[in-house]
Amino acid sequence: MHERVTAQPDRTRPRRLRRDARIRDFAAETEVTARQMIMPHFLLPARTSAEPIPSMPGISQLGIEPLLRQVESDLALGIRSVLLFAQPAAGTKTTTGAAAADPHGTVQQAVRALKQRFGQDLLVITDVCLCAYTDHGHCGLIVEGEIDNDSSLAPLVATALSHAEAGADVVAPSDM
Repeated sequence: MHERVTAQPDRTRPRRLRRDARIRDFAAETEVTARQMIMPHFLLPARTSAEPIPSMPGISQLGIEPLLRQVESDLALGIRSVLLFAQPAAGTKTTTGAAAADPHGTVQQAVRALKQRFGQDLLVITDVCLCAYTDHGHCGLIVEGEIDNDSSLAPLVATALSHAEAGADVVAPSDM
């Protein structure tokens, strides 16, 4: 007989559903599988480059070819969804972040390459945000020294539309 654990006087907390793996598996309410995971990938505006991210050991920013190889490995593990974050091409950062909506931008090229290679086997999610594309690093446009949400909407819509036109399955509005 298993010992009963008492957390408070006069309160018994049986552990019968946690006793062993067989019972835990049977009674589990939640199961997380690889097909439910989303693998983040950090992109470079390049074809073949890969650069380690010092603050994230084991993770690199990838050009399109290394990205395709990595996603092939992800799929082999059962991970069928990716979320793309990009670095813009050198010299393209502006106060409005216009490069985020460039149909030939880093994200857009990566989306097209992923969809061409993997088609419906891969769910491609993109990060819709302006911070990487603005010279001030904020997620929205600055008007009179403040972030102006209303004027930020048009470039965000243009960015989301360019991602969708490139073939993204989901555009994720992380810009807050």
